[in-house]
Amino acid sequence: MPSLMRTPGYQRLVGAMALNQTGYAMAAVVVPLLIFDVTGNPTLTGLVSGLGTGALVLLSLLSGAVTDRLHASRVLRVVVLTQAIVWFAIAAMLTFGEFPIWAIAVLVIVAAALGAFDAPSEQSLIKQIVAPNDLGSANAVAHGRESAAEVLGGPFAGFLYAFGPQVALLVQGCAHGLASILVPPKSLVARNRKDAEPDENSEPIINAAVEGFRFVFRHPGLRGITLVAAVANIPMSAFILLLILSFRASGSSAFVIGLISASFGLGVIVGSFFAGALTKRIPLGRLGALALAFFSGGLLLLTVVNHNVAATIVVLFIAGLPLASFNSAIGAYTAAVTPEGQMGAVTTASTVPGIFLMPLGIFFAGFGFDQWGVTISMAILSVVSLVATVLIFLHAPLRSIPLLSDLDDQT
Repeated sequence: MPSLMRTPGYQRLVGAMALNQTGYAMAAVVVPLLIFDVTGNPTLTGLVSGLGTGALVLLSLLSGAVTDRLHASRVLRVVVLTQAIVWFAIAAMLTFGEFPIWAIAVLVIVAAALGAFDAPSEQSLIKQIVAPNDLGSANAVAHGRESAAEVLGGPFAGFLYAFGPQVALLVQGCAHGLASILVPPKSLVARNRKDAEPDENSEPIINAAVEGFRFVFRHPGLRGITLVAAVANIPMSAFILLLILSFRASGSSAFVIGLISASFGLGVIVGSFFAGALTKRIPLGRLGALALAFFSGGLLLLTVVNHNVAATIVVLFIAGLPLASFNSAIGAYTAAVTPEGQMGAVTTASTVPGIFLMPLGIFFAGFGFDQWGVTISMAILSVVSLVATVLIFLHAPLRSIPLLSDLDDQT
């Protein structure tokens, strides 16, 4: 880890993504509260959030290929700066005039869609900056940092929301703006890779994107990961929003809701301290089964304790503990088996099929709460999570993925 943190450009990337993801963590609390408080409609709240994720999925079809073509550093800087401008615009709309909720919703969807460039940009930069034997640790840091942003961003957003949603939105915009400054420049990244391939490519972007999808679906390990992720991301995308709506409807403060949303991320943070070592000792399939079993058990417990704030926080913390190891193993495995010139396109191709059902999950959180309440809706999510766990055991190529240390970087 010390050698990793001394790698030129890596600290800047960690700082940029930490600020960027803090903005996302704040938005995950502020946006549902804002839409729900203005409209009082859980289904509409879920619809807006679901449309944002749907737009992200659609943009993700080409985001990886665009990242490979234009260079990850350049793309990431432009995207996070644009997100800052969007949040500043929404804050101004709330402060200086009465705008229809649909106008705010459109900007929220735009900001969410731009997140499609995050994963391919970060994975591409990690691939270029980090040595192959540090990929597991680098991805563990990435997921731990993301969870740290959730832990800090959620309660902080709830605290600021009490002073007005525009205050929280302004801070979100500042976080994204600072992130754009910290993104490591292309020149610094290039110095780390003496053998780096030129990023200028004559291949059409659509063709590059198609090749990324072909690579994923022809690779049995990546294909298995994508299948499991497609199912698991339905409850993953829904459970926090479902809890936010439930506790807000029962009168909980924005700060308490922020604490609840942060507790799962805190569990992931604690788990990330062991993730680097676990990815070197336990095969990816076993890590996935462990992580999803914990998560499924947590959702089952939430069907019983979802009205108690303290119990909900404890259950979410425990459920998040193994997730960093699984996620970091997926990121490291993808990086290890992917050619550097295709890193962005392959990251996108392996992500899009895995997240294309997330809008359905998010919409279900609002609709399910509206129709059946939190307990029945959470029970349905727990069953879906159990299905994803079973898929790991049924998919032989996923079970047979070796330890990351046994993989050749040129696979």
